[in-house]
Amino acid sequence: MDPRTSGESAPCRRERWGRRPRWVLLVLLLATSASLRPARAAGDDLVVSVYQGVCREGDFAANLATARTVVEEAHARGSHFVALPECFLSGYESVEAVQRGARPLDDPELAGFIEESASHEMVVLVGLARKAKDGLYNSVLVIARGRLLGVYDKVMLTGGDREVLGFKPGTAVPVFSAHGVRFAAIICHDSSFPHAAMVARLQGATLLFSPHNNEIGAEVADGHRLAVRNCHVGLASQLKMVVARANIVKSDREGRIGYGDSFVLSPQGTPIAEAGLFRTELVTARVARSLLETPSAWADDGEVPAWLRTQLAQMLTEFRRPPGDAALKTWLENMIVHHRFAPREVSAATGLTIQEVRDASRRLGLEGAKPEPRRPEEPLLVLPYPGGRHPRIGFLDGAVMPQRETKLSVFTPWDDASYVVVDVPEAVFSNLGLIYLAHTHVPMIWDAKGVALPRLEWRRDEDGSFHGERTLPNGIAFGADVAPSPSGVRMGLWLRNGTDERLTGLRVQNCVMLAGARGFAAQTNANKVFRAPYAAARSQDGRRWVVTAWEPNQRCWGNPDCPCLHSDPQFPDCEPGETVRLRGWLSFYEGDDLDGELERIDQSGWRE
Repeated sequence: MDPRTSGESAPCRRERWGRRPRWVLLVLLLATSASLRPARAAGDDLVVSVYQGVCREGDFAANLATARTVVEEAHARGSHFVALPECFLSGYESVEAVQRGARPLDDPELAGFIEESASHEMVVLVGLARKAKDGLYNSVLVIARGRLLGVYDKVMLTGGDREVLGFKPGTAVPVFSAHGVRFAAIICHDSSFPHAAMVARLQGATLLFSPHNNEIGAEVADGHRLAVRNCHVGLASQLKMVVARANIVKSDREGRIGYGDSFVLSPQGTPIAEAGLFRTELVTARVARSLLETPSAWADDGEVPAWLRTQLAQMLTEFRRPPGDAALKTWLENMIVHHRFAPREVSAATGLTIQEVRDASRRLGLEGAKPEPRRPEEPLLVLPYPGGRHPRIGFLDGAVMPQRETKLSVFTPWDDASYVVVDVPEAVFSNLGLIYLAHTHVPMIWDAKGVALPRLEWRRDEDGSFHGERTLPNGIAFGADVAPSPSGVRMGLWLRNGTDERLTGLRVQNCVMLAGARGFAAQTNANKVFRAPYAAARSQDGRRWVVTAWEPNQRCWGNPDCPCLHSDPQFPDCEPGETVRLRGWLSFYEGDDLDGELERIDQSGWRE
C-alpha cells in the first residue's frame, strides 16, 4: 500500500491539514502553478482540465469562490473544458452538509456563476446537490457561454446516496457538443458500471467526464483507488473515449481520507495527465484531436457483427417488468417465496434494481415470507418459471436467453424449495426446418428471415392448470396444457397446421431440467433410467426419483451436462387445417421399486 494511503500515515496528514487553512493551500497552488503553467495549446489540440481539491462541506459560498478561482486558472491555461468534483458546490459528507449546500437551478448566486461563463469560451462542469420540485439530485451542471447547457443526474446511486443523503436517481444520459467534440458526464459510482458510459458513447460522445467525491476508510483506500482507476481505464480503452476524472482530497475526519488520484486518460487507457495523491492541483492535459477521431489501432466498434450486437441488446433487455402491484406481488411471491431467488436474480428477471426489489418486498409484505405447507391431498405446486436464474448448470452455450413462456417449475412433494423445470416444448422440428426453439442456440427458420417471435406468458386457470399458445408467422399454431394433481402432472401438446402444405417430421423436444432439485444435480447419466416412453432420474441418496414420459415417443435420453431428462415425442404428419396431439406425464416417487412405480403410472391413464 502507498504510505500516503495507509491508516498509519493518515493522522500526519490530518495534522498538516489542520494547521494550514484550506484557502492558503489554494493560494499556494495557484502561486506555484504560475511557473508550471503550460502555454495555450498549439495547433488544434483540445485542452482538458480537472480540479482536485478540498470541498468545504455545506459551504456553498466558499466552494463557489474556489470554483471561480479554478475557472480563472483553467482559462489562463487555455482550457476548453474544466471539471470539478462531485457535489463540489454543496458538499457530500453528510445529510446536514448536503442540505445546507444544496441549491436549485434558479438560485441567484448560482445564476451569477453561470452568467460569468459568458466572458470565456470554456465549458465548465461542476457538481451540485440540486434541489428540484420532485426531490434532490446529485448533479453535474454543464455550463458554457453564459448559460446552462444541461444537467446530468447521477443514475447509479449508492446506498448512502439514496438512503442517507436522500438523492433520487437520474433517468437520462445527455450528450453535449462544444469545441468540435461530443462529450458527456457520469458521476462516481456510475463508473463502476459500463452502462451509462456506453449510452454516452453510442450517442457519439468521445470525451467523458467523471467527477467523484471519494472519502474512504483509510484501511481500504488503496484497494478502492486501484479499483476505481481500473474501472476508468476499462471505460477509456473499451469505449475508446478520453476519460477525465476529478476527485476531492480530504483528511479531516478520523479514519477517513479523500485521496484524489484525478487524471485524464487516453482512449488506450494511459494517463495523459494525472494529479497524484493528496495534492490540491489543477491537472491540465493537451489531447490531440486525432485521439478522438481515429479508432484504436487494435479494434474498431464497426467490426462487431450484427448478430452479436443484437444478442447483447436482447440480453440487456431480457427482463420482463410486471405491470402494476398485483402482477408484481404475484411474480415476487413466485421468485422470492417459492424459488428462493436472491435480489440480484429478481432484478435480472424483472428489470427492477436490487433496492427496488427490497423495497417492493417490504411494501408488499413478502419480506421473510415462507410458502404454505402443501397437504398430501393437494395438487403438486406448479408455477411459471420466472427467468433470472438459468435452469441449467452446464451446456449454457446451448441455451442462451432461455424463454420463460414454455417453462414451468414443478415443486417436489418432499422439499418445498426443490423443483424441476419443464420446458414444453423446448423445440419443434418439421420438414420445413426448426420452426421453434425456446432459447437462442441453433437458428430457427425465422432467424434466417429476420423475423422475431413475440414474448408470451402462460395463462393460469383457477384450478391451477396452465395453458400456452403460439401462432408462428406461417400460420402454424401450437400450444401446451399442463394440469397438476396430487400424484403427478398431466401434460399435453397440440399443433394445428395453418399452412397449405402437409407437415411431416414433427419431432418435439421436451426437457426436464434437474438443477433446481436438491440431490438431482449430478452431471451424469449414471443415475438415469431410459425405458421408453419413460425417462427417470434418481437422487444422490438413491431414495427418490423424477419420472417423465411422452407419447407417441421417438426417443428417451439425457444430457449429463445440463443435467436433464428427455422423453421426446413426435406428432403424426399433419394435413392443412388439421390438429394433432401428444400426451405427457411428470411425477415424483420415493422408494426403491421403480419398476412397480412405472407400472402404477402406466395404469393411471395418463395417455388418455
